[in-house]
Amino acid sequence: MRGYLERWGALGRDAWLYLAHAALLTFSLAITSLLYNLAVLALGHELSFLGLLNVLGVAAAAALSLPLWWLAGRVGPRQALIAAALLQAGGALTLAIWPAAAPLAVGAVCTGLAAVLFQVSAAPFMMRHSDDATRDHLFSANAAVNVGVAGLGSLLGGQLPALGAALLGVGAESGAAYRASFAVAAIGLALSIVPLLLIEEPGARAAGERGAEAAASRKPGLLALGASILRRPWPLIQLVIPPALISVGAALLVPYLNLFFKQRFALTDGALGALFAALGLVTGLSVLAGPLLSARLGKVRTIALTQALSIPFLLAVGFVPLLWVAVGAALARGALFNMGSPLYDAYAMERSEETMRPTVIGLINAAYASGYLVAPAISTAVQERWGFAPLFVATAVFYAAAVLAMLVFFGRTAHVEPRRAPAVG
Repeated sequence: MRGYLERWGALGRDAWLYLAHAALLTFSLAITSLLYNLAVLALGHELSFLGLLNVLGVAAAAALSLPLWWLAGRVGPRQALIAAALLQAGGALTLAIWPAAAPLAVGAVCTGLAAVLFQVSAAPFMMRHSDDATRDHLFSANAAVNVGVAGLGSLLGGQLPALGAALLGVGAESGAAYRASFAVAAIGLALSIVPLLLIEEPGARAAGERGAEAAASRKPGLLALGASILRRPWPLIQLVIPPALISVGAALLVPYLNLFFKQRFALTDGALGALFAALGLVTGLSVLAGPLLSARLGKVRTIALTQALSIPFLLAVGFVPLLWVAVGAALARGALFNMGSPLYDAYAMERSEETMRPTVIGLINAAYASGYLVAPAISTAVQERWGFAPLFVATAVFYAAAVLAMLVFFGRTAHVEPRRAPAVG
């Protein structure tokens, strides 16, 4: 335990600044995530249009993923993270100032592109600012911040429409109240850039701007990047199959959990925010236990065990008609499913050559997003005809398949340190 605590203390200044950026970004995104579905419907748009918006950003991101991965590798992770935050702020501001159909579609595209840039930059950035002793802790701390601070954001987000309504003299669940909430979120997203501006990347410190430019010139071009992926596809395919399966299951259900709890248990926006705050805080704390389990079981076995144990609780959320049981099961599911998730990124980064890390993490996160290309629209159609019950079953099946795939691909070498495995790329 003493060594565990010492590794937290060994995280450097830049690592803590990154975590501050992640906290501000996540806090603001939690507000938009909690209120987005409700806001779009309150503004008079149809449920089918909401499903289209949830698909549109992912589709744009998928179409431009390879150029975005190349761009992130070219400009460096810090600059890519700044661009991602600006795009997220623009997406939130669109709903706040111009919530017509076309601008909302543009905003959805902006947030989709921002998600790609963040996902391909965060893990390489953390690899630069950690070592073998602190890596699991930084990745887990990042996940804990992402989930735990999201809980606090959800708590505030649940209260923002009422506060906006009081200031504007409108209804608490009116479109104007939701627009005011998104304006607040946009400001928070813009402020998240400040910690990044205080970070100086190692390459620039070591060699100065001229050396950094020379290093950038040695990075693979866009065509070379594509050729490198095609040269050894199987290691990459193995890494992306479990996230792809998880993505399909999650995309069917997770974007609409706020609607599920609101419709099934008639929760107010404030109660909904408190619920998601509790989910975020419990999940965030649980993530910090990931390195402890990983030290005993290994990364792969920790991920597989915790995600498998979460599936019965997922089904309890959907099928037990008691609020206190559904809330307790949701807390247990979130804690277990996410406990080992950040370790998967660390595992993939350790298996990859440095020049390929933005591409590898990009493919993994593209796999996590792939289900959102179609599944949200399918989900709204299922909801209108049969409700949420089939969605909970389908999600459980996809999660179970992901666990099985992970064990098949990586279970035999789970006892071996990932950095000894053949490098991807």
